[in-house]
Amino acid sequence: MTGSTGRRDGRATRWEGQRERRRAEFAEAAITVIERHGPDVLTEQIAAQAGVARPRLYRHFDGKADLQHAVCQRIVQRLMAELAPVWRAGGAPHEIITSAIDTIVRWLGTHRQLYRYLARHSRRDPAGRSDAITDFTGAFAVNLGRLLAGALRATGLEDRGTEPFAFGLVAFVEAAIGRWLAEPEGGTAEQFTADLARSVWRLLDGILGERGLRLDPDRPLPDSAGIDLLDTSAR
Repeated sequence: MTGSTGRRDGRATRWEGQRERRRAEFAEAAITVIERHGPDVLTEQIAAQAGVARPRLYRHFDGKADLQHAVCQRIVQRLMAELAPVWRAGGAPHEIITSAIDTIVRWLGTHRQLYRYLARHSRRDPAGRSDAITDFTGAFAVNLGRLLAGALRATGLEDRGTEPFAFGLVAFVEAAIGRWLAEPEGGTAEQFTADLARSVWRLLDGILGERGLRLDPDRPLPDSAGIDLLDTSAR
């Protein structure tokens, strides 16, 4: 009996691993088609790109919403991969802020069809799961709050209220970039990035300054105590 159960468990594990690999492959196929045809891509087009029939594609997803959720997750993973070197390279506050905003603006500007797909489908999950954008921005805000709190504690200052401020700051940046991508109002991406980076720094400098902490925007930060701003397990 034990041997039979073990064989069944082994088959289930192999199937689950294969299913996840195939889901990732289909999500990549969907991204290719979205880049080519836009956010109104049809499931038949995704299946054709992946080289399978539509029913076979849906063997790996619980309907269209599940497929859309997987595609959105994959798009956000690509953006996170672009951002990773910015956070992990160290640097001065203003340099980090500018590099991060520049990376996001350029990536989303280059992949506008993917951004439009995210905006349309990321927050429409009837299964009630958290969406890809909220997972990313929420985890980022939590970790940013921890980073600010750590900087304050390191100098013996009160760290109260850093997380709500971090969430507000991330929401501000997300809204500003989304609006600019939808309707650029004069100026270049470089000018928009510079303006937004200055605004973000002023907000950060203001909240930290009120607590008695003054940072030089052009001086490299000390070690961030191992906090990874892109760690989505933080929420």
